[in-house]
Amino acid sequence: MTSTTSTLRSKTFRITAIGVAATGLCLAGAGVAAAANPTSAFGQAVGTTVHAAGVDWSDMPEGYTQAQYEAFWGAGFTSADQAALGELWSLDATETKSQAGQMVLDGEELPFAPGTHAEPELPADDSAAILAFFDAGYTAEDVEELSALWSTEYMETKARAGQMVLDGEELPLDPATSAGS
Repeated sequence: MTSTTSTLRSKTFRITAIGVAATGLCLAGAGVAAAANPTSAFGQAVGTTVHAAGVDWSDMPEGYTQAQYEAFWGAGFTSADQAALGELWSLDATETKSQAGQMVLDGEELPFAPGTHAEPELPADDSAAILAFFDAGYTAEDVEELSALWSTEYMETKARAGQMVLDGEELPLDPATSAGS
């Protein structure tokens, strides 16, 4: 009977160890995917889930909080406003949104009102193409790389690359490998 008991314990231990390892790998994979786009619905769902499970993990870049994100976009700032602030302050996009969002939270006045820099209206085809581009796993860094390669502006790059995705054409970079570079 001792050998049967020890065999059952051994199997139970192995199954438990495999389950723990698989869960860890799933969480790590979800974390990597959410980190690639923390403000996406998936990124927010992962963040909420791991917080509910008691894991202290931020789905936002270091130094940038969800409250700052919500304050910045909730105040009505556009991505063109964000670009203008970034140029004025000599900050990257995340630092700009973080600083501006914190200023909104603190009730401080920013250099201009939200919506000062209007976004150009995109044709519906371009909007669908841009959505397809990001849904395919490409990132803002990929837009920069393609813009440099093609010598195009960011909006044109996103629309062109997205249309290629919709048409089933291959882009000169792979979203699975470009996200980590």
